Amino acid sequence: MMNDEATQIANQAKILSDEKQIIEEEKGLLKKINGNVHRLALSLECARLDEYASMLSKPWRFFFLNFVLGIFRGVGFAIGMTIVAAFLLYILVKVLSNFVDIPIIGMYIAQIVEFVEQYMNKGVMTH
Repeated sequence: MMNDEATQIANQAKILSDEKQIIEEEKGLLKKINGNVHRLALSLECARLDEYASMLSKPWRFFFLNFVLGIFRGVGFAIGMTIVAAFLLYILVKVLSNFVDIPIIGMYIAQIVEFVEQYMNKGVMTH
Protein backbone atom coordinates (compact mmCIF):
# COMPACT_ATOMS: atom_id res chain seq x y z
CA MET A 1 0.00 0.00 0.00
CA MET A 2 2.86 2.33 0.67
CA ASN A 3 4.15 1.63 -2.73
CA ASP A 4 0.78 2.47 -4.30
CA GLU A 5 0.57 5.75 -2.38
CA ALA A 6 4.10 6.68 -3.39
CA THR A 7 3.27 5.89 -7.00
CA GLN A 8 0.11 7.98 -6.80
CA ILE A 9 2.00 10.89 -5.24
CA ALA A 10 4.71 10.59 -7.92
CA ASN A 11 2.03 10.50 -10.63
CA GLN A 12 0.27 13.51 -9.16
CA ALA A 13 3.57 15.39 -8.94
CA LYS A 14 4.30 14.55 -12.58
CA ILE A 15 0.81 15.65 -13.59
CA LEU A 16 1.23 18.92 -11.67
CA SER A 17 4.61 19.47 -13.27
CA ASP A 18 3.16 18.80 -16.74
CA GLU A 19 0.23 21.11 -16.04
CA LYS A 20 2.59 23.91 -14.90
CA GLN A 21 4.61 23.46 -18.09
CA ILE A 22 1.44 23.58 -20.21
CA ILE A 23 0.25 26.69 -18.34
CA GLU A 24 3.61 28.41 -18.96
CA GLU A 25 3.45 27.52 -22.67
CA GLU A 26 -0.11 28.85 -22.85
CA LYS A 27 0.96 32.09 -21.13
CA GLY A 28 3.71 32.51 -23.73
CA LEU A 29 1.26 31.87 -26.56
CA LEU A 30 -1.26 34.29 -25.05
CA LYS A 31 1.40 36.99 -24.81
CA LYS A 32 2.31 36.38 -28.44
CA ILE A 33 -1.36 36.49 -29.50
CA ASN A 34 -1.92 39.64 -27.43
CA GLY A 35 1.01 41.34 -29.18
CA ASN A 36 -0.34 40.32 -32.59
CA VAL A 37 -3.83 41.56 -31.73
CA HIS A 38 -2.35 44.86 -30.55
CA ARG A 39 -0.42 45.28 -33.81
CA LEU A 40 -3.56 44.40 -35.78
CA ALA A 41 -5.57 46.98 -33.84
CA LEU A 42 -2.95 49.64 -34.58
CA SER A 43 -2.96 48.70 -38.27
CA LEU A 44 -6.75 48.92 -38.44
CA GLU A 45 -6.67 52.26 -36.67
CA CYS A 46 -4.12 53.57 -39.16
CA ALA A 47 -6.25 52.29 -42.07
CA ARG A 48 -9.18 54.37 -40.73
CA LEU A 49 -11.72 51.67 -41.51
CA ASP A 50 -14.21 53.33 -39.19
CA GLU A 51 -14.42 56.35 -41.50
CA TYR A 52 -14.76 54.08 -44.52
CA ALA A 53 -17.59 52.20 -42.85
CA SER A 54 -19.35 55.47 -41.98
CA MET A 55 -19.01 56.58 -45.61
CA LEU A 56 -20.64 53.36 -46.77
CA SER A 57 -23.45 53.73 -44.26
CA LYS A 58 -24.14 57.31 -45.45
CA PRO A 59 -23.77 57.23 -49.26
CA TRP A 60 -25.14 60.76 -49.82
CA ARG A 61 -22.43 62.19 -47.58
CA PHE A 62 -19.89 60.17 -49.58
CA PHE A 63 -21.18 61.57 -52.88
CA PHE A 64 -21.34 65.12 -51.51
CA LEU A 65 -17.75 65.01 -50.22
CA ASN A 66 -16.50 63.59 -53.51
CA PHE A 67 -18.39 66.29 -55.41
CA VAL A 68 -16.92 69.09 -53.28
CA LEU A 69 -13.43 67.60 -53.52
CA GLY A 70 -13.82 67.36 -57.29
CA ILE A 71 -14.75 71.04 -57.48
CA PHE A 72 -11.71 72.03 -55.43
CA ARG A 73 -9.44 69.86 -57.56
CA GLY A 74 -10.86 71.41 -60.73
CA VAL A 75 -10.44 74.96 -59.45
CA GLY A 76 -6.91 74.18 -58.28
CA PHE A 77 -6.07 72.68 -61.66
CA ALA A 78 -7.46 75.75 -63.47
CA ILE A 79 -5.54 78.19 -61.28
CA GLY A 80 -2.35 76.17 -61.59
CA MET A 81 -2.61 75.89 -65.37
CA THR A 82 -3.31 79.63 -65.63
CA ILE A 83 -0.15 80.40 -63.70
CA VAL A 84 1.90 77.96 -65.78
CA ALA A 85 0.45 79.30 -69.07
CA ALA A 86 1.13 82.91 -68.06
CA PHE A 87 4.70 82.02 -67.16
CA LEU A 88 5.22 80.16 -70.45
CA LEU A 89 3.74 83.07 -72.43
CA TYR A 90 6.03 85.50 -70.62
CA ILE A 91 9.05 83.32 -71.45
CA LEU A 92 7.82 82.94 -75.05
CA VAL A 93 7.54 86.71 -75.50
CA LYS A 94 11.01 87.29 -74.05
CA VAL A 95 12.59 84.57 -76.21
CA LEU A 96 10.77 85.39 -79.44
CA SER A 97 11.40 89.12 -79.15
CA ASN A 98 15.09 88.35 -79.63
CA PHE A 99 14.35 86.66 -82.97
CA VAL A 100 12.35 89.52 -84.49
CA ASP A 101 15.40 90.75 -86.39
CA ILE A 102 15.76 87.52 -88.40
CA PRO A 103 14.91 88.45 -92.04
CA ILE A 104 12.54 85.69 -93.18
CA ILE A 105 10.66 84.63 -90.08
CA GLY A 106 11.04 87.87 -88.12
CA MET A 107 7.73 89.22 -89.46
CA TYR A 108 5.82 86.14 -88.27
CA ILE A 109 7.52 86.17 -84.90
CA ALA A 110 6.72 89.88 -84.56
CA GLN A 111 3.04 89.10 -85.18
CA ILE A 112 3.13 86.32 -82.59
CA VAL A 113 4.83 88.59 -80.04
CA GLU A 114 2.32 91.35 -80.77
CA PHE A 115 -0.58 88.94 -80.38
CA VAL A 116 0.73 87.58 -77.10
CA GLU A 117 1.44 91.03 -75.69
CA GLN A 118 -2.01 92.29 -76.66
CA TYR A 119 -3.60 89.20 -75.20
CA MET A 120 -1.69 89.64 -71.96
CA ASN A 121 -2.58 93.35 -71.76
CA LYS A 122 -6.17 93.45 -73.00
CA GLY A 123 -7.30 89.89 -73.43
CA VAL A 124 -8.33 90.38 -77.09
CA MET A 125 -6.53 91.03 -80.33
CA THR A 126 -7.53 93.95 -82.53
CA HIS A 127 -5.98 93.70 -85.94
